[in-house]
Amino acid sequence: MTDGTQLTWQIWIWPIALVGLALGAWLLPWDDWVPLLRDWVAGHGATGWLVFVLVYIVVVMLPLPAAAMSVVGGLAFGWWGYPLSMAGSMLGSILPYLIGRRWLRGPLLRRFNGPRVAAADRAIAQNAVLFVSLLRLTPILPFTVQNWLLGLTDIRFWPYVWATLAGLAPGTLAMVWIGEVGGLASTRAQGGQLYIAGAGLLAFGILVIWMGRVATRELRRAGFDQS
Repeated sequence: MTDGTQLTWQIWIWPIALVGLALGAWLLPWDDWVPLLRDWVAGHGATGWLVFVLVYIVVVMLPLPAAAMSVVGGLAFGWWGYPLSMAGSMLGSILPYLIGRRWLRGPLLRRFNGPRVAAADRAIAQNAVLFVSLLRLTPILPFTVQNWLLGLTDIRFWPYVWATLAGLAPGTLAMVWIGEVGGLASTRAQGGQLYIAGAGLLAFGILVIWMGRVATRELRRAGFDQS
């Protein structure tokens, strides 16, 4: 499989996952446990928020499906799941970056030192905000892998943080929206509310897919997929 074919296939990960999760949120029998989950959250207040964010951080740092946590955030907290998911995503992405910068970057650069490595490192650092934000919008690499690898580059802390925030915001909102659709279905919301939420999710999902494809194309143009 060529690099171009592989990236073309990877572009479709987002729409396939989005459609599958949306259908699951709409059709699966959430009635048995989502109300219980929301009751537990309502009864524990800030403790429930803290537990969710801490679990999210662990999931992001390990090779686990972080997007699923955003869906759970929508199911459990409704639209409050969005800022909570963003907090968990950001904190979970910052820790691997700091670990990579502090303890891993130096030894690896000494081991793989060379003009091509140094040139690539400089190019990424000089376009840090654009590179990181585009990378966050694409499924080229798993989110957890991105966090650890970006810690090995010369990208500075604050450009990394702001670009990650900008790149994560659309996709995280889409995942929380899916969870909210499931929450509405579980609470037997009126059909009109479900249709409005579903139509909004479809429109926003199309936007996220388009943004991901544009970001992937720009990364390919920059030579990111080349060996």
